[in-house]
Amino acid sequence: MPKALIVIGKLVLALLSVAGVALLILEGWLIWHFEHGIGLPTEAKLAKISATEPICPVDGQPAYIPLSDIPPLVAQAVITSEDPDFYERLSINPFTDLVYAAFLNRRPGASHILRSVTHCLASLSPDCCKGPNLERVFGHTFLMARVAKVLSRERILEIYLNENYFGRGAYGVGAAANAYFGKPLGLLSIDEVAFIAALPKAPGQIGRRKDIAVERRNRIIEQMLQSGFVNEADAAFAKQRPLSFRDEPADGPAPQKGL
Repeated sequence: MPKALIVIGKLVLALLSVAGVALLILEGWLIWHFEHGIGLPTEAKLAKISATEPICPVDGQPAYIPLSDIPPLVAQAVITSEDPDFYERLSINPFTDLVYAAFLNRRPGASHILRSVTHCLASLSPDCCKGPNLERVFGHTFLMARVAKVLSRERILEIYLNENYFGRGAYGVGAAANAYFGKPLGLLSIDEVAFIAALPKAPGQIGRRKDIAVERRNRIIEQMLQSGFVNEADAAFAKQRPLSFRDEPADGPAPQKGL
């Protein structure tokens, strides 16, 4: 083998070694920076969040509702609308999900419910994720992984159902049921449950335009039927019911918070 090729080969190996060391250093810095440098809420802090009161409170927010007290159909409808494979996906950890996606030859996609809850939980540390856009993206991704590790899916869903914004100043499904229908969750009909579940995607528009609200409501009812949460007769009846909800208060909705 000519000496020139040997020299080139050694040079390439040396460059690869240097690149490998540089990547390890970069990885170490990224882990330190996003784990500690930007003030992400620690695992201990996440584990200690209250299970009986709002995490991101606003004035007038109703009492926290445990998942066990939320009618199953309400939770099922919200999952169907927001994150259909919330329980079926192998992992909601964004990094683990990326590996599974590559192995299963599918597109990775972060859980919308987890992403929303993480956005709320970031408020536990005022200095968290306040930097440039890219830092916020990476910071929230690291925090999503931490939330997925510390909290069960049931706990994450419970937070979402209590903290998410449903329009008209209503945070959580309980407040939404009262804001739109003037009744508690347990008295909502199937069509009303579907309407509530449709709200998070566009609360302002759906809460004002009944034509859009009916279309979105019926889409959720169809998804609930396909998922086996309601039968064909009940789904057909729910779709035919006229949509009637309270007029929006004259003073308008309250400002939106974290989720």
